[in-house]
Order: sequence, then structure tokens, then C-alpha cells
Amino acid sequence: MHILILSPSDRSYIHKFLPNIKYDNLPEGYSGAIFIGTIIEELLARGHRVTAITTTRAVDGDYEIKKFHYQNFTWIVVPYRPHSFRFNNWMLGRILDFYSYETKKIVSEINKLTPDIIHAHWSYEFAKSALKTKYKSLITIHDNAYKVLKYTRSIYRFFRLIMSELNFRNIQYASTVSPYMLEYAQKRIDNVRVIPNPVPIKYTEEQISSFIKLRINNMDKLKIIMINNGWNSLKNVMEGVKSFEIFHKKFPQAELHLIGSGYEENGIAHKSISSLKIENIYFHGKLTTEELLHELESAHLLLHTAREESFGVVLTEAMSLGVPVIGGTTSGAVPWVINETRLLVDINNPVDISDKMTEVFSDKNLYTHLSEKCYKHVVEQFSSKSVVDGYLDYYYEIINQESI
Repeated sequence: MHILILSPSDRSYIHKFLPNIKYDNLPEGYSGAIFIGTIIEELLARGHRVTAITTTRAVDGDYEIKKFHYQNFTWIVVPYRPHSFRFNNWMLGRILDFYSYETKKIVSEINKLTPDIIHAHWSYEFAKSALKTKYKSLITIHDNAYKVLKYTRSIYRFFRLIMSELNFRNIQYASTVSPYMLEYAQKRIDNVRVIPNPVPIKYTEEQISSFIKLRINNMDKLKIIMINNGWNSLKNVMEGVKSFEIFHKKFPQAELHLIGSGYEENGIAHKSISSLKIENIYFHGKLTTEELLHELESAHLLLHTAREESFGVVLTEAMSLGVPVIGGTTSGAVPWVINETRLLVDINNPVDISDKMTEVFSDKNLYTHLSEKCYKHVVEQFSSKSVVDGYLDYYYEIINQESI
């Protein structure tokens, strides 16, 4: 089957599907969706032909579409207008016409292909592009535009919400990533099913057991990680930092490592947090996939204090390595993803968060049990195999129903 994926995708993981192209010769693409690479890898391993179309910021007026190909995989990168509201030379800001210029370019490229199905991710410009073609399509809804606007108030997000609602009118088949998101999707679309985001399972249960034992042997220097992109009320990182301040008094050798865009040395988060003068906090900023994996493998715990998640890929990435995750009791899909009440907490209460971390680390048997349970849950529910099985079943169902 020829499957066309419309979504964010970037060279940090796409490059492994294009070994004939030098990394530096690839455009950056659109970052923020590593799991797309996991889906592509699984589909290619099963012998399917995959074309992925994404966008990237136009640089110095270069709006030339770039195409790269190797065996059964093709990557097409469409430049988008840099400015959302201001004019881009003679062109409007991209959000003012709901990405119409970019959509026309994407649709033009799709019309040169003959995919069996289009799988578009998110309900914005990629969904709009899929819906403007004659091909059968599945739209995966990854977020609730109203929730995004609530926590990230801006005119841009308001326009994104309008675009999403306009697209919903034309979506026939959709999936969403968690039961938490299902009600939102079903109010707008008749045919919706839950298919979560996938995570690659890199290690066996025996290997994970060895990692857990190693972490327990190194508990004299606990390593706690927080991974977020953006310093805002939605991510709620400051409450996690304040909880670490309390926790650090009990465990003075513990370290807190902050990773993601906005968490660089001397970045916006660093400037806000440094005034608290808390020791053993380290700022890493945005890391490559390999660097992030290395940091997670050596971590004792992932602390995730976000107030809302429609899924939370970083949670499953940590859990797939046998790293327990503490998250919010009412943080959207987080309780469903973690699936363990002993790892849930009021993420707006630093004392409660600190007490929960103390509880997890004070009993090595409990720590081992929680770590193993996290790993097993991910293998059973979120492995790339089970997720792609779900997508392929849905693809064939859409194709057959549309053919009747």
C-alpha cells in the first residue's frame, strides 16, 4: 500500500530513512513529532511505500519545494511563510488566510502522487490539505484547540482554533490519541476511534531489569528529569522546580535536569528559575533524539507537571526505558497513559509532589515495582507494532467502505 503521511517531520529522525543523502543537505523540516518517525519506520518494515510531506520555514525567500527519495520512502518539504501576521513580501501572514498558500503547494504535490490513503496529523493545515484532495483520508486529532488556547492565549491560537473547526465540518474518518480526547472528537465527527501514539520498544524485559538495578545502586545521586517545550502555565514547570527545592533538602545529592526548547543556559526558564537560587538544577535546552534517549536512560524519574496533555509522548518514552513517571491526577490523558495511581499527584502543590517523590525513592521494592509496571504497560498498549496494527486496520476499513 502507498501511504501518504501529512504531518510535522524533521531531519533529526527522517535522515535515517534517507541514507543516500548527507544530513546537512536535508532541510530542517518541522520539529516536535518524533513518533511520526516511529510510525514511518514500522510501515516501511512491513513493506509499505511511504511518502511523508511536511513544511519548513522559508529562509531568505526560498520557497522551492525539496524532494528526497530512497527505496520505498519519499520526503517532500514545502516551505511556509515565516510570518504569521505580517506580510511576507507580497504575501499575507500565513495564519490570516489559514495557510492557504502552503495548502495549495501541498495539494499540488499530492496530486502528482497516487496514494491509497492519506493520513494527516493534527486538525490544522495538514488536515486541510488532505481534505482538499480526492483521496481517501484519515485525520488524527492530537489536541483540543480550545484547551491549547486556554493555556496559550494568543490571536494566533484563536485563528488555529477557527481553522480546526472549519476542517471538522469535512472530516469523515478520524482517530484521536486517548480516551480523554474522544468526547471532543466525537462531538464533531461521527467516525472516531482511539489509537494512541507509538513508542519504539528498544529493550527486552531482562535488559530493563538490569537498568532498574543499576539505577537503584546509584540512588545516592538521584537524577530527576523534566522534559518540556515552552515556559508557560500549561507546562507548569515552576511548580516542579519548587517541589524539587523541598525534595532537595531531604536528598541533597539529587539533581534536576530541565530539557527542551526554552530550557537552555541563560534562556527564559533559566532566568526565571535562577532567582530561586536552588542548587543542582541543570539546563540542557533542546537535545537530539539520541541525546534525549541517553539522558532518559540514566534518569531515576521523569517528573511531568503539565496541567493538560492530550497524550504525552515523553511519558511513554520514559516508561519504555523502565523510568517511572510522576504526573497530574487531573492532567488530561496523563492518568490513562501512566496507569498507576501511586504515581499521580496534585501537580499544583509542590509539597505533594515532593512527598510523592520521597515515597517513590524511600522504598526500593516499590521503586522496582513501579518501574517494571511502567515498562510493561507501554509494551502492551503503546508499542509501535500495536499502534500501527490499529492504523492499518483502520486504513483498510476506510478504503473498503469508501469503495462500496
